[in-house]
Amino acid sequence: MDIPAYVLAWLLYVVAATGLIIILWRMTKNGRLPRTRHVLRVLGAAILFTPVNIADQGLWLAPAYLSGAYDWAVGNHERALLAALSLSGAFCILLLMVMLESLVRRLLHMAPQA
Repeated sequence: MDIPAYVLAWLLYVVAATGLIIILWRMTKNGRLPRTRHVLRVLGAAILFTPVNIADQGLWLAPAYLSGAYDWAVGNHERALLAALSLSGAFCILLLMVMLESLVRRLLHMAPQA
């Protein structure tokens, strides 16, 4: 794949993933438990926006969940584990950011975000 097609594919993917995140955001808007709502949103963002390098040389990124599922299906379990580690690392970082935001809101006595 040449560079312009690669960049175009990523642009289309980011637009589509952003649309899915907006849909997920609206679906979880009326949830009764705010922590559960935040965790679901973070999980969706981590799954959709975490890339992993698929090239042996150079930098060619692909969505980690797609790369991991494909590598697992063809039997390349080491690369699938790398994709799973990338996804879990991104999820943990985003979860820490949500917890930090909650902590800052409590320390500054701000109203919880709905």
